[in-house]
Amino acid sequence: MKRSLFIWFHLACIFSAGILMAQNTTVVYLEGEPQHKNSKGVLAPLDYGSRLSAGESVITGKKDLAELEQGSAAVIRIKPNTVFTIREVETGGQKEQVLSTVVGSVSMKFNRLAGKEPRVGTVSTIAGIRGTELTVFAGPDGSSLFIVKSGLVSVTAEGKTVDLGEQEAVEVPVGGPPGEKYSVLGRELDFSVWAQEKAEALLADPLAALERTQVLLEQFKAGLAEWVGKYESARVESEAAAKTMAEITDKEAQGKYRDEVWFPLALQTGSAVLNYRYYTLSALSLRRYVLGPLYMQVRTRNMVTKDSTYETFMARYRKLIQDFQETFEPYTNITDY
Repeated sequence: MKRSLFIWFHLACIFSAGILMAQNTTVVYLEGEPQHKNSKGVLAPLDYGSRLSAGESVITGKKDLAELEQGSAAVIRIKPNTVFTIREVETGGQKEQVLSTVVGSVSMKFNRLAGKEPRVGTVSTIAGIRGTELTVFAGPDGSSLFIVKSGLVSVTAEGKTVDLGEQEAVEVPVGGPPGEKYSVLGRELDFSVWAQEKAEALLADPLAALERTQVLLEQFKAGLAEWVGKYESARVESEAAAKTMAEITDKEAQGKYRDEVWFPLALQTGSAVLNYRYYTLSALSLRRYVLGPLYMQVRTRNMVTKDSTYETFMARYRKLIQDFQETFEPYTNITDY
């Protein structure tokens, strides 16, 4: 099954090539030594003029900065200690980019006149935007903070949507719905202060942090199951259509069948792959950038000061990792790590 999944993944890439070319993102400014992770998982220094597309990431250290442009449509400023990834999902029959701040802080400015805006997101949520200038904070606990300078943003998580206007912000906790929006007029929010508060809260109650993470993983698991199911259904139908198409001897009739029957089914299959991969990679980011650091900090702290909840934490952590391995790892590949 896994082999055929990746065959259809490559088909999806072929079918969407025209869209991806239009959405290429170019590096226009650098400070320090940011890293570029390509779609094959290869890590290399980010170069001025490099082009990024879906499946690729920029990783900055504490003294790094990177600025990207999507033609005249968008400017993306990736701040220090950040992981920024370009992903892709299928919604309503159309493919959309998701500019995802996995951890750290990214500011974005979009020109509505340049065309349809992509979506922006973090590990825990996706937001729709309309002609917007905004900043996204992604915390060490998996929570998110969306701050709008101008335009409109609709932030959705756990079935709840909060609409933000100019100089408004909202926080989204890991595994939960957005909180109440608030005004940031006259206030300057510092990511390092906000992130430090999240890190301290994380360590203050690591068991609660695991519970919140598990809630989010369950959401990803449900999304994965839904789209793998759709993939299997579309795959069976498209393979049957391919056999039927091969049996048609008349070239004109075969071409019509290909365009009207087989090709739409193949597109459905490819779209399903893109979506289940989105949930898989979101779960992998949660494991890598939230669970992993939390585990290391709890273990290090226990070496210095014995914690009565340490064994309980470790047992629950191991169970979460086992669940991840059983549920999501079958849908990953070597380039994801």
